[in-house]
Amino acid sequence: MPGGTSGLARDFSLFRRRGWLFIPAAILGVLSSLLFSDVAGDSNAVATMELDTVIQDIVLGGDRGLRIFEAQSMTGDPAFIEKVKAKIGDASFDYARFAISLAPISIADGVSRGILSVSVQDPDKLAAERYRQAFVEVFTEEYTQRDGLWRTRFLNSKRDVIESADAAYEKAYAAYVPAATAKGLSPDEIIRSAFVAGSLTERYNQEQAPLETELLAIEAALRDPAAAASGIQASAILGVTVPDGQAESALRHRRLILQSTIRGIKALRDPLSDGALGPEIGGMATNLRALGDIRRESYIRYNNAVVAITSAKSTIATSYSFSGGVSGTTRGRIAVGLAVTLVLGVLAVYGVEWFSQVRAGSLPGGDDDRSQ
Repeated sequence: MPGGTSGLARDFSLFRRRGWLFIPAAILGVLSSLLFSDVAGDSNAVATMELDTVIQDIVLGGDRGLRIFEAQSMTGDPAFIEKVKAKIGDASFDYARFAISLAPISIADGVSRGILSVSVQDPDKLAAERYRQAFVEVFTEEYTQRDGLWRTRFLNSKRDVIESADAAYEKAYAAYVPAATAKGLSPDEIIRSAFVAGSLTERYNQEQAPLETELLAIEAALRDPAAAASGIQASAILGVTVPDGQAESALRHRRLILQSTIRGIKALRDPLSDGALGPEIGGMATNLRALGDIRRESYIRYNNAVVAITSAKSTIATSYSFSGGVSGTTRGRIAVGLAVTLVLGVLAVYGVEWFSQVRAGSLPGGDDDRSQ
C-alpha cells in the first residue's frame, strides 16, 4: 500500500481483504444470542394499580366486605381466575405465575384506598406483557363495575347469611310448633318477646295496670268509713254518679268485679310467660327468639349492602413497568448477535493481520529483529 495512504484507508483495505472472517463471527454471534437469552433470565412484566373506593351512603360498618382487602381476595376467586384465563385465551394457563401483593393506604368507614401490584414472568417479553394486560383488564372491570365480581361477592356473602339464618329458623320452628301445641299453648305468642309492642302479654299488661290502679283507690276508700259512705268519693272513683246511701255497696261490687277481671287477665297472660313454659318449651322459645333476631339483622345488613353497592364509586390508576429478560426479545437477540459478531469479527481481522505480518517478519519481534 502506498506510504501516503491514511490509517483509515488502510483499515478499509484490511476489512475488504479479511472481511470473510466476519462469517464465522456471525455464526458465533447467532449462537451467543440464543445461549445468552437462556441464561439472562425471564422477562418480568409489572402492573401497579392504585385502587380508590368511596361510599357515600352507608351505615356504620356497612362497607365491611367491600374494602381493599376484599379486592385482593377477589383475585383468588375461581370465577376471577377463569375470567383471566379466558382473557389470555389459554384454559391451561398456570394462574399461580401471577405474583399479587397489596399495600393498604387508607381504610375507614366509606373509604378504602390501596395499591395492588401484580407481576408475571415469561421468557418472551411480549407474552409476559400480554398476561399482565389480561389480568389488569379483568381486575379493572370486576372492581369498578356495579355488577362486577367484587360487589357481587360482597352481596352474595350477605345473601348466604340470610339463607343460613332462614334455614336455621325454619328448622327450629318446625320442631317447636308441635311441642307447644301439644301443651295447649299458642306457639307464635310464646316466641314473641314480652316487650314487643302488640304482643298479647304486652296488651294484657296494659289492660291490667289501670284496673289495679282503680282497685287500689277502692281499697283505700273502703278502709275509711267516712270515705266509703261518701257518694262524692264513690262517684270520683267509679266515674258515675252514686248516691250517699249506695256508695259503699257500689264500691264493694266494683271491687269484686275488678278482682275477678284481674284474675282472668293473669290466667290468660301467665301461661305465656317464660317461667310457666318449662325448660323444654322455654328453651325452644328462647332459641327461636334469638334466631329471629339474627334473621332480621341479616336482612337489614343485606339491604345495607345493596345501598353501599349502589353508592360506591371505584377508580383505578394503573402504571406499567418491565424488568429483566431483555435478551429474550427479538430486538435483544439481534442486539446480542450483532455485538458479538462485530467484536469477534474485528478481533479476528486485526488478529489474523497481525499474525500474518509477524510471520512475514515485518513487525517488531519478527525474524529480522531477532537476527540483529
